[in-house]
Amino acid sequence: MKRIPFYVFFSLILFSMIPASAQENVRVKCNNFTMNVPSANARCYQIDGNIPLSEDAGPADFVNAQIASSSIYFADYENISSEIDPQATFYLIDDMTKTSFGLLDVALRLSDDITNISAESAKIEDLFKDSSFMPYQAKERVINILPEFLTFENGSGIRTVTGFNDSVSASGSASNLYYSFQGISSDGLYYISAVFPLMSMSLNGQNASNTDWTRIDGADFQPSLKELDYYIRSIVIE
Repeated sequence: MKRIPFYVFFSLILFSMIPASAQENVRVKCNNFTMNVPSANARCYQIDGNIPLSEDAGPADFVNAQIASSSIYFADYENISSEIDPQATFYLIDDMTKTSFGLLDVALRLSDDITNISAESAKIEDLFKDSSFMPYQAKERVINILPEFLTFENGSGIRTVTGFNDSVSASGSASNLYYSFQGISSDGLYYISAVFPLMSMSLNGQNASNTDWTRIDGADFQPSLKELDYYIRSIVIE
């Protein structure tokens, strides 16, 4: 039997570690950001200019605030029932500040959490439940599970599976859950938010209050958390 050279065998192992749906992906450039995406269906769009909010602006105003940003839209993950678009968005923290100091607080809180986790002065399990979230939501976050600290070439952040008060129906059934990555670039200039709707046959119809969330696995979701983590780790800020 013909033997496979070791370097070929090793390459095959590394290739098998990449999620199947990501093995033939492409990279998309948006402004000075690039990342892997599932297919050529992904597209870049930008919001130019900030519209400053008044000093007495509150959470409801933050939801619709216009902040200059660059976004990579993942059309493959569109979900008509989702209120949050499937995309990775890059904000200059300076633009968040120009829009509202309330939004700056979101970035500063996340930056502090990342610093504490990186320095091992705090555990992610102690911080993630109240971690920052963009795009800003005025709704109460009622589900926040499966925290993971992820790094990419120019930064790091916190990944969770999250859901808001409209993610739980009147019967208590869990639905409309999201993959959330909230990160900060290593130079402290950018806030990175990636949010994708998740589906789970195993959770469909389950009562949220009776669900043992500690037993939920990342593979229970579609797309899988492993697949989405792969895209986050591919981010490069030029």
